[in-house]
Amino acid sequence: MNSSIKKIILFVAVLILSYLTAPYVGRWYDTLSFQHGDWIIGRNQAVFFAGFIISYIFFLPLIYGLFGIKRNKHWITWPLLPAALLVLGSDKYHFYIPVLLILVALGLAWVSRLIFKKFKKPEV
Repeated sequence: MNSSIKKIILFVAVLILSYLTAPYVGRWYDTLSFQHGDWIIGRNQAVFFAGFIISYIFFLPLIYGLFGIKRNKHWITWPLLPAALLVLGSDKYHFYIPVLLILVALGLAWVSRLIFKKFKKPEV
């Protein structure tokens, strides 16, 4: 499979996982930082959007790190940058959450790749 197609499929998988976990992560993030609705969107949509962004920040480095997108760091950095800046710009008191989620996701990906490599059967 072409490398670019693999990366695009992984990106779509990240978007789907972020969409599916957004309500749960949004409720958790709402306990830390209250999400306000306004006349355009309601409070529930604001919680969902915050959960989507936080899940996206977690799943992007996890999935790309898990499936070996190492040499091309720009496939992680460029899609992650706008979401991280959005969270940092909107909630300056909880700036550590995206940074911590990125580090945890990269650490989980590294540990799981190490475990898979250790238990991989040698090819004959």
